[in-house]
Amino acid sequence: MTSSNAAEPVPATLRVRELMTAGLLSHAIGVLCDLGVPDILDAPRTHEDIAKEVDAHPEGLLSFLRAAAAAGVLAESAPRTFELTELGQVLRADDPRSIKAMCSLTCRDEFSRTWSDSLHTARTGEPSFAIGHGASFFDYMGSNREFASLFDRAMQSSAAVDNLLAGYDFSGAGHVVDVGGGRGTMLAAVLKRYPTLRGTLVDLPHVVGNARKTFVDAGVADRVTLVPGSFFEPVPEGGDVYLLSRVIGNWNDEDSLRILRTVRTAMRPDSELVVVGMMPSENDRTHYPQQLDLYMFALLGARLRSYAEYEDLFAQVNMRAIDWSNYPDSESVLRARVL
Repeated sequence: MTSSNAAEPVPATLRVRELMTAGLLSHAIGVLCDLGVPDILDAPRTHEDIAKEVDAHPEGLLSFLRAAAAAGVLAESAPRTFELTELGQVLRADDPRSIKAMCSLTCRDEFSRTWSDSLHTARTGEPSFAIGHGASFFDYMGSNREFASLFDRAMQSSAAVDNLLAGYDFSGAGHVVDVGGGRGTMLAAVLKRYPTLRGTLVDLPHVVGNARKTFVDAGVADRVTLVPGSFFEPVPEGGDVYLLSRVIGNWNDEDSLRILRTVRTAMRPDSELVVVGMMPSENDRTHYPQQLDLYMFALLGARLRSYAEYEDLFAQVNMRAIDWSNYPDSESVLRARVL
């Protein structure tokens, strides 16, 4: 028996093959999340034992488990026996850092079909989501409640809340208006941290209709007002702080300027705007920001923006950026005021 020298460089063709099939690993992880496999791996278990508990075919499941092990989220600690690695802990629903919903969302057919049509985006500069779905991303989500619910859960499973609480001091504010704040996870966390602060949540009617429980569970329901609406329409005036979290990165420049003008109109001269979102910078350690930028353009025709690009947007609506807290590979926190 002969073997190749492990020190030899990997051929370019093999490297590219690995790149081209990397999506299979992400789909394998998504399938395991949908089955609930990470949630039952409190200790090493055989593939047959895992399959029995999650109602899967043992041999069919084995390939998915080994793919996840190749990705580093599982380890095959003994033949056909698997356990979660430290990396894989974030796939559990009960982990405070959980991104389980995000993994399930990313591997949905809605996104796979978008990528299969993405040549259209490269040729035309238009998002490709509508080609396979007959509607824009947000229109589709508005008519598909199951998909919208998963999307909302995925948006909650991020570092955005922690970064906001670390990067912005609300102690001098009395009233924060969260515009496009979804089911209120971020606003609830802010109100819980600052017990004298009042909050207003603005989002589409079907979204705020499901938000009350978030504030009840956080014990802050008596300090929040729910306002059905849109950031393309007038929003409540007079807030000390206006919050746009993971909003501007979902829209092209024209629509982003419309959103900023709407919020600026509601702001007092001494109000502050806080933007939370991915802002690529030279401090990033991974390719994730670039991958997400491509993702957003194919889905929405939108872009992630650097701090300098936000400065350009603000200048067009008579605002200026005054500070930011940069969190590499994660959501950053930017402050702006009216000129």
